[in-house]
Amino acid sequence: MTTPDAPDDGPLPAERNGVITFGCLNNPCKASARTLRMWAAVLAAVPEARFILLAEAAPRARYSQQLSALGVDMSRVTFVGYQERVAYLSTYNEIDIGLDTFPYNGHTTSLDALWMGVPVPSRAGETACSRAGLSLLMNLGLPELIGHDDDAYVEIVTRLANDRPRLAALRASLRSRLEASPMMNAPRFTRHLESAYRQMWRAWCDESAG
Repeated sequence: MTTPDAPDDGPLPAERNGVITFGCLNNPCKASARTLRMWAAVLAAVPEARFILLAEAAPRARYSQQLSALGVDMSRVTFVGYQERVAYLSTYNEIDIGLDTFPYNGHTTSLDALWMGVPVPSRAGETACSRAGLSLLMNLGLPELIGHDDDAYVEIVTRLANDRPRLAALRASLRSRLEASPMMNAPRFTRHLESAYRQMWRAWCDESAG
């Protein structure tokens, strides 16, 4: 996330493109059928938007088939392949909003997006892997970007896509928010983790004694 030669988090792409560009550079294996349905609903709700997806040949064909079946015009979708890290990070300078995956949320990829000024609204579930986005957004003070059901997620993304001033403000502030967050304060994070371990140990001891 803090690659020394990481590119700057540039201005909002929509300001020069005139349209919103969504993006997901996550491993395609995380894109479940449910994820694709939510993405298709977002694209239907924001009909002028574009979509950048990371995929090589086989997953590219799968994406094309499944998204087309959901009514997505594939002329709106641009595919990129795997790249060296700096080039990969630069791709976020073409993306206004990151679309998360569910039930396997983005982890490192979402942190990369946030570092580059790209907000990543997340669909939160009940398992650890489906709450990674929730954890990131709560630590950044952005609980309003968390959807607790599919419809809420689509609504949150759609509302954000229609709020250019909000997007521009997030673009300008996400890197500094991340730097100031507990996620980049290793001593504080370690103290909190140790405290959580101690609470779990005490709870186990109390339960065993009872």
